[in-house]
Amino acid sequence: MAPVRPTRRRRVYSQPMGWRVIGRGVLLSLLALLGGCASTSRAGPASNAELRSTMAAVYEAVERGDEARYRRLVQLPPGDAYSGALTTTMFESIRLHQAVETVLRTPATAPASTKPIASLAAVDYRENARAMVHAVQAWTFTVRGDRATIDQLADQPGAPTLRRVNGRWMLVPTPWDTPRETATYRLMVESERRLSGALKSARGAVIDGRAKSIEDVNTILRNLLAESTTKP
Repeated sequence: MAPVRPTRRRRVYSQPMGWRVIGRGVLLSLLALLGGCASTSRAGPASNAELRSTMAAVYEAVERGDEARYRRLVQLPPGDAYSGALTTTMFESIRLHQAVETVLRTPATAPASTKPIASLAAVDYRENARAMVHAVQAWTFTVRGDRATIDQLADQPGAPTLRRVNGRWMLVPTPWDTPRETATYRLMVESERRLSGALKSARGAVIDGRAKSIEDVNTILRNLLAESTTKP
């Protein structure tokens, strides 16, 4: 089964956001770290159920915008500021969508089957999460010591891997290839922080009434991000 990819829509940011942590970072770029002499076996019904529950819980947390629960289920690499910033961006985007739907009482995302209409210029990670919650119910797993892989994705590079940490299964993304001590890495972190800041500010404008439509929200996002790119 091929991984679910984000639905395309117009964006106001220059770099791609979609699934950098839960999809490209966890679902597509999580490498299985094999080592030692642990035995390999197909997971039994109880283990399969536990592993499926863990995967579903990750995507359910994203669907609900529950950042605290997500961070309890996904162990980001210690000291990896970029992965942390990407996670913040993802949930700020979700919270902005939720605010638009709650306060403005209008869908924040235009259905893919309709003609282009006013749609929030930000990635709706919840779409992918909903699809993945259903997809994981059909998965089975192979366990090798304290690590587990998904049988249906075993032949795909970067297929998801789970690891048992302190007695429970978690998703553990691998560190980014870009060395943390480089200027490129620092710029990546700063870029994500500016993006999450813009999303948070746009949400504030929705809540306090300054943004009265999706068009207003998109204008605020564009202006904030344009300002951030001109600052030294």
